Amino acid sequence: MVNTFSSNKNRQFKKLGILKLTHIIKENVGLVYTTLGGLGSNVLGAFFWLALASILNVDDYGSANYFLAIANVTAGIGIVGLNLTLITYLAKGEKKLLYEANAFTLITGTISALILSAFNWVAGIVAATTIFFNMSLSEMLGSKKYREYAIVSIAQSITQIVLSIIFFNLVGIIGILLGYFLASLLFSYKYLHSVSKNFTHKFDTLKEKRKFALHSYGYNLIGKRLANYFDKVIIGALFGYYALGLYQLGFQFFIFLTLIPTSLSQYLLPEESSGKNKKDIKIIGLILSIVVAIAAYIMTPYLIQKLFPTFSDSIPLIQVMSLAVVPSTIVAIQTANCLGKEKSSTVFIAGLIYLVSLITGIITFEHIMGVIGFAFAIVVAQTIQAIYLMINK
Repeated sequence: MVNTFSSNKNRQFKKLGILKLTHIIKENVGLVYTTLGGLGSNVLGAFFWLALASILNVDDYGSANYFLAIANVTAGIGIVGLNLTLITYLAKGEKKLLYEANAFTLITGTISALILSAFNWVAGIVAATTIFFNMSLSEMLGSKKYREYAIVSIAQSITQIVLSIIFFNLVGIIGILLGYFLASLLFSYKYLHSVSKNFTHKFDTLKEKRKFALHSYGYNLIGKRLANYFDKVIIGALFGYYALGLYQLGFQFFIFLTLIPTSLSQYLLPEESSGKNKKDIKIIGLILSIVVAIAAYIMTPYLIQKLFPTFSDSIPLIQVMSLAVVPSTIVAIQTANCLGKEKSSTVFIAGLIYLVSLITGIITFEHIMGVIGFAFAIVVAQTIQAIYLMINK
């Protein structure tokens, strides 16, 4: 009798738990779409670069990522933080900002791309279209068009892979960059339509938001672009393409694993900007990140030995790097919270702390531990950034 009562009670608890989870999903369907968009884009991107790892030698693999990193750093400079500004204020209903932000980034982005083109013309055009595409995605997120965001993210990745493969077979390594350029250009339709129909020379709304935009620029450039790409420039320049090739394979795994914090950030920012507190989603995201980090650490040796034996030296690097997913999730949650409340200075300082910690760690730990030191640098830098944001939120 007691056992039957206990069994019924357990079933009721499970049923309530399932009902609550179903309710959370229905209430946050936008997170489902941003996750699908991020998952599709990350999986396809990881598949593409992992496939390249199986056919390219480590040096060529590092070289391709080196020039792509330079393009993305330039894009971070040219976009002047207006992607985050657009998401934040478009979610608050400030439509005029959209046209001013798009017009301004057309000017700054074109100038940045032209400067880079003097050194590498393909990297220059990739930088320009990366800005256009990111502004298009920001408009979708700021307007809370999460379904369109998911479709465009996945479609762009598929197109990029197909075009990169075609051009790679025709012209070699440079063809990979051409694939990125054309795919981003094709799916920048919202941005291109906006600047062609509503181009303006007046930036009154932007001037009102200049403090927030400046801090967002610092965070976007330092905490996003430089943090994700400048490390590759440093490693390629100081330690060679072979070390960069090993690091980049590990970083591809890390980017795939950061689907959770990336999706959380993209979903929570417009929601937090609208005054909504998604506490349940934050807790679920943090728990999932811990599970994913442990699973990745355990499975990495088997996956690399079976799929990429040439990159066996990267196994310990990938294992350590996977642990950074947990502090990365905390950073994503706290960043969305701060930006949603227009506390952009805190986010900017956190990004600066991360970049300084990362670059210092890369140079210092490499001399002590070798290539695996790159992974420890990411874990330490992410942890320091997370602690700072939690203390100063």
